[in-house]
Amino acid sequence: MWRRWRAALDIDALSYESQQLLPALAGCLPRWLEGDESAARIQGIVKMVWSRNQVRLHKAAEVHEALHRASVAPVAITGPLAWSLLTREEGAIRSIPDLTILIPRRHVSNAVSALARDGWELRGELPGGEALDWSCCLPLTKGEETFRLHWRLFPAPADEVLACERAFMERPRTIVWNQHAFAALSPEADLLHRLTDRPSWDPVPWQADVLMMPFAAVNWTRFRELAVRFESVFEPVDVVGRMMELRRDWQLPIPEIAPAHRRPLSAMASALFRRFPGGRLPWRS
Repeated sequence: MWRRWRAALDIDALSYESQQLLPALAGCLPRWLEGDESAARIQGIVKMVWSRNQVRLHKAAEVHEALHRASVAPVAITGPLAWSLLTREEGAIRSIPDLTILIPRRHVSNAVSALARDGWELRGELPGGEALDWSCCLPLTKGEETFRLHWRLFPAPADEVLACERAFMERPRTIVWNQHAFAALSPEADLLHRLTDRPSWDPVPWQADVLMMPFAAVNWTRFRELAVRFESVFEPVDVVGRMMELRRDWQLPIPEIAPAHRRPLSAMASALFRRFPGGRLPWRS
């Protein structure tokens, strides 16, 4: 596969998307580039992305500290920022196009004020009240850097927004980088995030992020529970179907998982009784 791609690759016309994806193959490149006259240039691209990642990780640590000083908690790193520190393949480098952090909605105004004191400029209006249901994040900029402050990772139906926000902040884990401890999403929530489509600012395909996922930490029962519970949030993406497709195509060391729409009878019954309390089902008199 590499040889076919490399044969069609014009280094002088390498797209931005390819430049951001190449570092994901960094562990294999020394072997694959043996005898390649452009090896040094390709490795230079990888080093450039790695260097930019280090700059953005340092900025993320500064943002993290600023939010904690403002008593914003919990704070979880997400998306490419977290994935760059959680690669499964040795030597793989996940580029960080923008910084992304998740906080509770009640802290949004306080967080924006704290970041403004550190020189970050809000792009757009600060939402409040019900407006927080309609959007998921705010972009802030500082020089050439963009930081995306999330209170929810995905758009969601009005009756699901609060439950979605709570569920994806549950069971956080800790990632240590350069003596700085970041909180991150649980492995199950993280994998669901990886299985969704990428925003326009992130050129790395979701398949690459899933394949770089450290699967050993995932509780697969919990993963499916979240996928089923928030099926309407992920639509039209079938996150379980995507996972099983990659499992088959790449022979991933993970269990077979039933599609989200095939709910156990007990779960279906529970859902019905929550909707129709007292056992008064709509087809019964």
